[in-house]
Amino acid sequence: MSINKRLLMTLTAVMLLTGCTDQHIIERAGFVRTIAYDLSGEGENTKLRVTVSIPKSNHEDAIVYSTMAESGKKAKMIFDRQNNRRLVNGQLRQVVFGERLARRGVWSNMDTLTRDPSIGSRLHIIVAESDPHHILIRNDYPQGPTAGEYLDTLIRTEAKSGEIPDTTLYTFTRDYYDDGIDPVATILKEEKESLSVDGIALFKNDQYVGKINADDRMFFALLHHGVRAGDLNVGIQTDRNADEQATLEYLSSKRRIKVLSTRDIREGRPIQVALHIRLSGSLLEYIGALDMKKRTDQRKLEAELEKTINRKCQKLIDHMQEVKSDPMGIGQYVRNSIPHSVWKQLKWEEIFSKADISVHVDVKIRDYGKMLH
Repeated sequence: MSINKRLLMTLTAVMLLTGCTDQHIIERAGFVRTIAYDLSGEGENTKLRVTVSIPKSNHEDAIVYSTMAESGKKAKMIFDRQNNRRLVNGQLRQVVFGERLARRGVWSNMDTLTRDPSIGSRLHIIVAESDPHHILIRNDYPQGPTAGEYLDTLIRTEAKSGEIPDTTLYTFTRDYYDDGIDPVATILKEEKESLSVDGIALFKNDQYVGKINADDRMFFALLHHGVRAGDLNVGIQTDRNADEQATLEYLSSKRRIKVLSTRDIREGRPIQVALHIRLSGSLLEYIGALDMKKRTDQRKLEAELEKTINRKCQKLIDHMQEVKSDPMGIGQYVRNSIPHSVWKQLKWEEIFSKADISVHVDVKIRDYGKMLH
């Protein structure tokens, strides 16, 4: 046999062996849909509890494993010993952190997820106010046969409408490493017969430090990322001594952030930042004393909406400054306005907490209902 022929046969054998090593047989794999991390116990007895949900092939039930372990990887090794399938993360859709763990810090577990090449960047990051283990073991949700499928549909629907940020592994990691913005995550609440989005978690570095309530999430969206096609209900406090209600649909908005002065930073005075929000939408409902058939009353409603939305947004900014979390990315604009050497010397969280941030809202109602035309 010639040398070239023996060499060809050797290379062919190596390629076949390599292929056998890398392949994953679907029938022998358990595709993890959801992972939950939480703390169990108190004081020195506190341990990491890891729970995974694996949907069955009939898509109507799921296998749930849970264990105490030092890390997520150690938990995976334990799970592998408990079943006849090798667990893989290629279909992972959500990671749920318990509130106690989130307040302590999530990056030690997030770092493991970012290093796994099989996990996609669209993985959603969630903070659960309820016990995440109990959320996954339930199988009585009317909205979906398994918790993982229900969670996936719920989060994607809310994010698509713009009512909550699309808090994925990619966006969380990007904002975590950027020193001019802080990450956020969706807050999940367990109810008697369902799950609901209960607000937005504010992070400082990797620690959960504050909450935007569910009723304020659209106002946060105006400050954080803008809205493409959402609905906004506003309770208007007027000088007519009556609480009025207005609902805008097909809402779209844009924001613009402007740093008014950078010299204030060097002189130790609070910086001034102006945040301009322009939004437009169709008036779906109005309950109040104004007559929407009159042009003057239409303009008056727009002005009252501007004042109300401005006040709501300013209140949210005050809360963010109080917990020293900058999810709006104001630090990015400040960083781009000053020399990098000056920026590196700043303690941005302290500067942000004392900054003079003003909000300016411009509301344009596109139409007031087909019956008025």
